[in-house]
Order: sequence, then structure tokens, then C-alpha cells
Amino acid sequence: MFLFLIPVLMGLTVAAQTAVNSRLGKYTQTPFMASAISFSVGSLFLLVMMLVTRTSILIPLTTFTNNPWWLWIVGFTGAFGLTVNILIFPRLGSVQTAVLPIFGQIIAGVLVDQFGLFYSPVSKITLLKLLGLILVLLGMLAAVVLGNKNGSKTGTNQNGTQIFWQLLGIFAGLVIGFQTAINGRLGTVLHSPIKATFVAFLIGAIVLTIVTLLLGTPMRTRFHAINHGIKKGEWWILIGGICGSLYVFFAAWLVPLIGTGSVIVIALFGQLFFSAIIDQLGMFYSVKRSLNLFKVIGLVVMLVGIIIIRFIA
Repeated sequence: MFLFLIPVLMGLTVAAQTAVNSRLGKYTQTPFMASAISFSVGSLFLLVMMLVTRTSILIPLTTFTNNPWWLWIVGFTGAFGLTVNILIFPRLGSVQTAVLPIFGQIIAGVLVDQFGLFYSPVSKITLLKLLGLILVLLGMLAAVVLGNKNGSKTGTNQNGTQIFWQLLGIFAGLVIGFQTAINGRLGTVLHSPIKATFVAFLIGAIVLTIVTLLLGTPMRTRFHAINHGIKKGEWWILIGGICGSLYVFFAAWLVPLIGTGSVIVIALFGQLFFSAIIDQLGMFYSVKRSLNLFKVIGLVVMLVGIIIIRFIA
């Protein structure tokens, strides 16, 4: 029973990571620098984990030459997904920032299974899986569209702009879903999920740092602002990368014990649950967005759809 509670807490790390990184973005004034810091902290944390578990850091040259090029884009996809989350969180809130990418991830997962993308085993779509997808879509519409019409402020007064950010959130989930499949293949190739995740975080950190520098971001000024925030007691703005790393670590540990489907579904439930709490309480200095009946129904319907897709179909 204890093992099944851990994925719920894993969902907490995902929900907290998005909120924490969004707050960090307030000090960096650019999502790219905030993402770069998050990925860098995560890389250091994973490096320590590799040293503790005595996992080799080196990668043979033949691993690069004997495998497809797309195996090494995990850092780019992860950087894109995290940066989008930082962008949409203050505009749409914690619940939508969780719900929209989850919908994109579900679509990506179905496409990967249907066509066997990235050397994944083929699992054709069935009527039950289609039913699950429809429930996920209906749940998302209830939580996002109907939920916002009943008193939840979105942070923008322009519906067209809001729809843009919502579509971007779904697309980011699609990218993250493909990243999950690629990262799984990389873990198989490197014979270590921790090493695969370290590679993804390190590539992401390097790419985002380069982007930040190319944009001419005044690094010294922004780091001074971050230091000021830490002195005010907001030390937690630096733990976003650790949250992401912990999620991957516990996923790698739990999958052999309770199964991939169990870990994913329970963690998604935890993410949705804690995202709703963050919105309700305005945690991590986020804007308060009260729950209503439509949001609750939407989240429950989405969860049922996810369970059908992962467990029954």
C-alpha cells in the first residue's frame, strides 16, 4: 500500500515544479533563464545520484554512431516543454497547466503505441481506448472551458490570446509525450534510466543557457534579483529541477515493482489533485483560482479516461 502512495507524491513534485519555476521566472524575467537554472540544478542533482549509485558517467562513442539521431533530442524537447509550462502557468493557472499538457501527452502516447514510434511496441487503438480518449477530451473541456465560464479568472481578458496559450499547452504535452518515449529508448540503450535522464537534463541546460546568452539577458542583474528573493525566504525557487529529478528517480524505481501503468495513472492523479490545491490556495505566490463544480467533474472524467486508456484498453 505504501508503494502506491509514492506516485501520488510524484504528482506533487510535477505540480510544484511548474509553480516554483514560474515564480523563478518572475526574478529572471525570462522563461529561458528560469528553465536553464532548473535544468542545471536537476543535472547536478542527478550527477550526485549517479555518483552515489556508482553509475558510470561515460558514454562509449559507438553509442552515438550506432543509434538514430533523434535519440539525442531529449534535452531539446524537455527544454521546450518546461519553458512552455513556465509561460502558461501565470496566464492559465495550475489546473490548466496540468490538464492541457496531460491531454497532449495522452495523444502522443496513443500515436506512439499505434505506429510503434521510437522503437516502442505497437499497440493498436481499440474501442475502449477511443472511449478513454473521448472521456479525457470531455474532461479537459469541462475543466478548461466550462470551469472558466463559472468565475475562474484566466489572467487575460482576450479570449483569442487565451486559446493560443491553451493550444500551446496541448502542443507542449504532445512534445513531452514523445520525449517520454525517446527517453525510455535512451534508457534502454544506456542501460540506466538515471543516466538517460542526466543526459536529457544536461543537454537541456546547455541549450537553454545558450539561448539565454544569445538573447542578451543581463545575467548578473537577474542572479542578483534571484539572490534577493532567496534572502527574502523564497529559497524554494531553486528546487524545481530537484522536483523533476525526483519524479524520474522514483519512476525508475517503482516501475519494476508496481508496473508502468500504475505509476503513470497514480502520478497523474496526484498531479491533478495537487494542481487544484495550488490553484485554490494560491501557493508559491500564484494567482488564486477557486475550484468549481465543472472543474471537479472535468478532473474526475479525465482521470476515468486515463484509467481506461492505461489499464483497461
